[in-house]
Amino acid sequence: MLDLLDLLLLKRGLPTDDRTLAFRRVDGDANAKVIYFLPWHTPFSICRQAGFTPLDFLACYEMPCGIVSSDPELGVKAMRLLVADAEALLAARGIAAAQALIVGLSVGTYPAIYLANRIGARLCAVAAADRGDLMLWQSPAARIIKRRAIQRGLRLWQFSKAMLGYHPAQNLAGIGRNSVFVVGERDPFIPPRRRAGLLAAIERYAPGARVASVAGGHVKTLMMSAQYQQAMQGFAARRYWWVRFGGPQQRAQA
Repeated sequence: MLDLLDLLLLKRGLPTDDRTLAFRRVDGDANAKVIYFLPWHTPFSICRQAGFTPLDFLACYEMPCGIVSSDPELGVKAMRLLVADAEALLAARGIAAAQALIVGLSVGTYPAIYLANRIGARLCAVAAADRGDLMLWQSPAARIIKRRAIQRGLRLWQFSKAMLGYHPAQNLAGIGRNSVFVVGERDPFIPPRRRAGLLAAIERYAPGARVASVAGGHVKTLMMSAQYQQAMQGFAARRYWWVRFGGPQQRAQA
């Protein structure tokens, strides 16, 4: 049933706007240490109802339309604006990188991986790919954007040039220990070569990260990631207790 939903999503048309850089930040619990970057064209309310975002969060970012753009420069600019805002928010709240958990869902893995690598935070990347330029050129989810780019006379090499240094596969060496990548075995949004490229990059640059496979498509992978997100938050709490108090957390006696 969920895999059928993937096909329905692939058939839908996209809004004509792929150039707007404005994004929406949903502020959550001021004491939380989780940052979410959501899927493309997916409001926070839908993500919450679908169970994609089960954790208490400091901030949750809805993607700007231009995060996937027919303009080679705009996609990178949109990503950097998101990362700058999230990084400034973490600094303002006094949250160290070791305390933060950055969660990226689908297209949201683009800014999430870049931010986690930049500051050394733990990462949960769900339905990620290795390269943004090749995703735009090969993923059926971006077919309309690719068509617009070609109609404007643009070619793949121009996107490759603009995105050089920003690809997820190029931003893995600095992510925090115990990071997790959740991949769908039948995800039609992520071409097999892009999934394989990401796995090869993880093995090379982040061998300590865990890779969890979901036997399903895109939507099922996003839903099933909730259990891995919760496990990561639980691990962080246990680790904090051990460092702070010198031992495992004990259950209070009645």
